[in-house]
Amino acid sequence: MSFLDLAALSIHDVKNRLAALAARAEVKGDSETLNDALRAAAELSRLLACYKADAGQLGAQIDANCPAELVTDLVAENRPLAGQEVKVDGEHLPDLWFYDDNLVRMVLANALQNALRFTRQHVTFRVSASADWLEFGITDDGDGYPDELLADPMRSSSMSHQGVGIGLYLAHKVAALHRNHGLAGSVELHNDGGAVFTLRLPK
Repeated sequence: MSFLDLAALSIHDVKNRLAALAARAEVKGDSETLNDALRAAAELSRLLACYKADAGQLGAQIDANCPAELVTDLVAENRPLAGQEVKVDGEHLPDLWFYDDNLVRMVLANALQNALRFTRQHVTFRVSASADWLEFGITDDGDGYPDELLADPMRSSSMSHQGVGIGLYLAHKVAALHRNHGLAGSVELHNDGGAVFTLRLPK
């Protein structure tokens, strides 16, 4: 068994331990420990997904899902700190769109957590649809992405500088798994009064 295979098994074990810790914290009403445990488990899930992507083992389970419910759930699960606000901007959305709910949640949760980390006062979570595309956008009012990250989003040094870590790498992998009628999902970063993260998924 290779080192990477052993690491993957270890990640599974640690995730299970974190889940047990989160359950005990919830029973005790310890919300701080509960949130820390859940976020650590989520980071390990992203790491494991990246390993599977590099090993050619990450596949998208495309099914019908509700975009509005996804946004509502993520905002509720990632409650902002005092003084922060998450504004949701989404109208005339389709009832259903086809994507891997688990993978897309993982990507958007990471983007939302990073936005809340770097924002000053508010984050805007936007979702819109056209004939061919579903688009999720997360914007903060912080300092924006550094130039080196915008120039080469896949450079690990740039990613760690902004704190997006493996999340951005995984976002590109997940987007690429969503293909239909010659169209492929994509991730875009730019600055506009703060950092703007956009995930586009084809119909």
